[in-house]
Amino acid sequence: MQKTLISHQGYQKYLDEFNTLLKVEKPHWVKEKEIAAAFGDRSENAEYLSAKEMLRNIDKRLRFLQKIIDHSQVVQTDKIPHTKVNFGSKVTVLDLDTDEEKEFIILGTHESNPSKNIISNISPLGRALLGKGAGDEAQLRINGQTFCYEIIAIQIYKF
Repeated sequence: MQKTLISHQGYQKYLDEFNTLLKVEKPHWVKEKEIAAAFGDRSENAEYLSAKEMLRNIDKRLRFLQKIIDHSQVVQTDKIPHTKVNFGSKVTVLDLDTDEEKEFIILGTHESNPSKNIISNISPLGRALLGKGAGDEAQLRINGQTFCYEIIAIQIYKF
C-alpha cells in the first residue's frame, strides 16, 4: 500500500488525538460504563448504553487514526525547497479567466480543507501546480471545463 504524504504538524495532530483518546477518553468511559453497570438492568440503563456507545465511537475513531498513522509518510516541509511548488507550499496564483488572485496551500489528503484553500497534493489542482515555478502556467480540466492559472508567488506554508 502506498503511503500518504502528511506534514509533520498534521501527523503530530493525529498522533496527539490518538493518544488522548487512548489514554484519557477511553479509560474515562470504561469507568463510566462500569459505574453504570453496577446500577442493575443494562437493557434499560441509559447511562450504561450511553457509555457503551461512546466507547464504540472512540474505538472506531482510534482505528481510523491508527490507519492514518500507519500509512503516512511524514514530510518535513521546512527541509524541502519551495522555489517551485512543492508539498507544504503556499501558492499565489492568478486565475487567467477572471483576473482574480487566489492562494492555495498544498498538503496531504488528510490535511486538506477546501474551505480554507488547503488542497491535497493529489487533487487535480494540486497535481497541476506541483513542480511549477513563479511565472509558469498551470492548466487543468475538470468535467469538460478548463482552468488556467499563472503562478505569481511561492513560499513555505507557516503552520
